[in-house]
Amino acid sequence: MKAALLSILALGFASTGLHAEPQTQRMSFAIMRNGVQIGQHDINLSTEGATTTVDFRTQIEVKVMFINAYSFSYVGRETWTDNSFASFRSQTNDNGTMLAVNASASSDKVSIVADGKRIDAPKVTIPASFWNLDFVGRTEFFNTETGQPIKINITDMGNEQISTRMGQKLAHHYRLRGGLDRDLWFDQNGAPLRYQLRGSDNSVITSEALQ
Repeated sequence: MKAALLSILALGFASTGLHAEPQTQRMSFAIMRNGVQIGQHDINLSTEGATTTVDFRTQIEVKVMFINAYSFSYVGRETWTDNSFASFRSQTNDNGTMLAVNASASSDKVSIVADGKRIDAPKVTIPASFWNLDFVGRTEFFNTETGQPIKINITDMGNEQISTRMGQKLAHHYRLRGGLDRDLWFDQNGAPLRYQLRGSDNSVITSEALQ
């Protein structure tokens, strides 16, 4: 089973002077498996000048008959400068398997180091973290847990009315297939409401915005 990580819309930064304070925002998501909460996913954004820093934290525990059958933890940090991907790093503990990824963008490529190996990906490659709507129209990504470059086909499914913890919402639905299979829903302002995928055991895993 893999936790899937949801996206949120980046904050704009309106500079009020040379020493303006960074703008910050936190969003939290309940991770549900077949309707039962198994964890939480938190995203913290800080925007200062032309740079946006995004911190991710995910914690999952699945219990069967009061026994911890599966655990997953993930921390990551992603930076964008002038609306362009700049760098990424993450550490994952997938039920005891440790993974680390570091990536940085240069003028002509994205260099990724994972499991002690370096991979050079096209300049247009970005992390498959989906923290904003910049993923729309792209096909080149890298897996945020393994660092492997992946291709994803994105289909715009249009608007749908969905039930959320904040009531009924008009949401824009995107379907992702290829290197990662999942469905994402964003509100009319571009903020994420829900993401959904199938676990390796065919269970339905959904992340829902808590506010």
